[in-house]
Amino acid sequence: MNHTAPPFALNPRRAVLCALLLSSPFAIAETKAPAKTDTVKQMPEMTVEDQRTPIAAESSKERYKLPATTESITSKQIDNTINAMSAEDTIKYMPSITVRKRYAGDTNAPVAWRTSGTGLSARGLIYADGIMLSSLLGNNNGNTGSPRWNMVSPNEIERVDVMYGPFSAAYSGNSIGGVIEMTTKMPEKFEAGADIKSSWQTYNVFGHGKTYDTQEYAFNLGDKMKDFSWRFDVTHLDNHSQPISYQNPLTSTIRATAADTPVTGAVANLNPYGQSAQVLGAGNINHTVQDTFKWKLAYDITPTIKAAYTLGLWQNDNHVSSESFLTNAKTGAVVNTGNVNINGMRYTLAPNAFGESRAEQLHWSHGMNIKSSTGGIFDWDLSGSVVDYGKDIARAATGTPLQSSQNGAGTITSLTGTGWHTADAKGIWRPQAMGQHEVSFGFHHDLYSLKNPIYTVTNNWTGTNGTGVPTSNSQGKTQTEAYWMQDSWDFHKDWNLTLGGRLESWHAYDGVNSATVNGKLQTINQANNNVTHFSPKFKMTWEPMERVKIGASVAQAYRFATATELFQTNTVTTGGQTTITNGNPNLKPEEALSSELATEYMLDKGKLRLSLFQERINNAIYSQPGITSTGVVITSPQNVRQTETYGIEFAGEKSDVGIQGLDLSGNATWADSRITKNSAADAAAARQPFNAANPYANFPTVGARQPRVPEWRASATVAYRPTDKWTNSVSMRYSSKQFSALNNADTNGGTYTGNTAFFVVDLRTKYQITKQLAVAGGIDNVNNQEYWIFHPFPMRTYFAELKFDY
Repeated sequence: MNHTAPPFALNPRRAVLCALLLSSPFAIAETKAPAKTDTVKQMPEMTVEDQRTPIAAESSKERYKLPATTESITSKQIDNTINAMSAEDTIKYMPSITVRKRYAGDTNAPVAWRTSGTGLSARGLIYADGIMLSSLLGNNNGNTGSPRWNMVSPNEIERVDVMYGPFSAAYSGNSIGGVIEMTTKMPEKFEAGADIKSSWQTYNVFGHGKTYDTQEYAFNLGDKMKDFSWRFDVTHLDNHSQPISYQNPLTSTIRATAADTPVTGAVANLNPYGQSAQVLGAGNINHTVQDTFKWKLAYDITPTIKAAYTLGLWQNDNHVSSESFLTNAKTGAVVNTGNVNINGMRYTLAPNAFGESRAEQLHWSHGMNIKSSTGGIFDWDLSGSVVDYGKDIARAATGTPLQSSQNGAGTITSLTGTGWHTADAKGIWRPQAMGQHEVSFGFHHDLYSLKNPIYTVTNNWTGTNGTGVPTSNSQGKTQTEAYWMQDSWDFHKDWNLTLGGRLESWHAYDGVNSATVNGKLQTINQANNNVTHFSPKFKMTWEPMERVKIGASVAQAYRFATATELFQTNTVTTGGQTTITNGNPNLKPEEALSSELATEYMLDKGKLRLSLFQERINNAIYSQPGITSTGVVITSPQNVRQTETYGIEFAGEKSDVGIQGLDLSGNATWADSRITKNSAADAAAARQPFNAANPYANFPTVGARQPRVPEWRASATVAYRPTDKWTNSVSMRYSSKQFSALNNADTNGGTYTGNTAFFVVDLRTKYQITKQLAVAGGIDNVNNQEYWIFHPFPMRTYFAELKFDY
């Protein structure tokens, strides 16, 4: 906490030097009568070092005194306790956090927060050195909504700060869930490093198993020469994933004929709504090869002004395949298309039921920042970032597997030219008036542009020309301009009041939707939309005693619809799975009222925290998936009148518990998150027929749990260092059951599109062989838990790592 400095305050270096002098025996001797001796004693030479935190390691919470409950993890903790193949792994044990990472290199890995599930990616902000990694193009767990984790390597992370809730005026309403800020390393001298990682999992679901492996190679080089520093990172990832989807149609009611092929291998099952179904095969088996290149430059213009530039390049070559479980009952050959006979009933396999697809992606990111850090009356910060989808093409075969292998017909989905840019100007003013003030303020601008045409080709679906017959097109832009200010005021030695506000002006424009109707491409130009809202923020903090801090926060926030929620309308087939997305240009913004009462108790080498939190959202936006009897997934965003969440979160950590080297950390969250108002939509659903294609038509949503927000979540880590060179850890993750459907009708979790409770145990051991060389090994999901969050997640996975740092 900042306090008013006396007018005669010394500068920090002089203050430290005076303190050392006054506390030394020589200073005490000077207060006595001089000794009568000819011996002259000289003071020993002392060196006083500047202990201030370097600019590069300073978080936004520290710099701007942000009023948010924050949990942090350092690079050392990550290295010692987490089997981190990618950047999103570093936060998987943080309080109330769930990352939907299905495999290493997963490009669809959004974050779930205390009050929001993994299908609501636009309710969280993620940054790396000020560059926006969150994709506010969409609010989903797909390619347009998931964070660009691939732009950061775990090896370059210095620290990660997780700030909960929309309590700071410095961030937009997309911080309803919270903000993740990753700070990366910059060298202080010449350095070089290499990291080799390998993992393999033993996967077996529905009686079909295989071992899937991953290799990752990372290299970094950097140096600091006077005022100029630089760092270069390159990472190469080669991953084979487990199946991500399954063909799981309802049990047929049509009798087979003699013309239908008798098959074996189907697995009797229930779908998520408890209806009889048959598992016919696996899909979305990904082989992804990714390369990330990162250049970072920094220059100290003056001792207090620093400029930095970051350039990132990420490229991905992804091949998706499928596997049929069906074999001809007479010949034993694999069957993957046509009419088949299963237990006397007819099932029709679409030509591409077990198809394949490919993705080619090349994304650029740029970040520029210049800021002052004087700690005096005024500081400032200018930053900007650009993310550009230089190439983003997905190709899917639409013919039979044989036709696919002969490079036949297909579809081409493009996001090339899509991207966003951001710009921020911030200032800090530190006046003294009835106490110490920390007044921060700023201007923010962002622009998100969606370009999403889809083509069909009659042959050469794997071709590189990217042309064909256009069948649909989705385009549109969203832009936000905001002005914000907040004052952190220490009006008493034990009290702080933070008041803030954010004025946001949002625009949606250039919306275009084209679709093929009766063989012709028809286009609709969507109306422009403009909304302006003001969001107040409040926090009061009290420190009744030295180790205790109590804070009460209330904030309002508005989350505006994304370009894909408004404008994206298309049909995509990947690995035999067809998804139809329909945009809604009439969406209202989400309005959140959030509050938190948090108490922190500082321990020796640790802390404890208890938070009571609440959130009410009006016009909550959900892209609700529905699964038809043919396995087609149809999603459409809609406003739900109101949701409410109440919860309790506990988090604690302590080092050297009982014995030297034993460190404990853990957290648990209970949340009651419900849909409280949606009667109009429920009344409309009640009028729909209840049948196989619409199994939850008569189930009301009011009173149901919010999708993907479990009642209980918890994680814990026990780490033990028997020596300075050797660290061992055991970590645990738990979640109670979740739902995907708004009305919670998907009660059967253990199948594709279902959701189960899970308890997963992870192990890691690391040994520092020499100062430069370390080896590590680990097992994630050592208890081999089979669990589903819409998709199947990895089973027991082994890790090995060799790391060199010079």
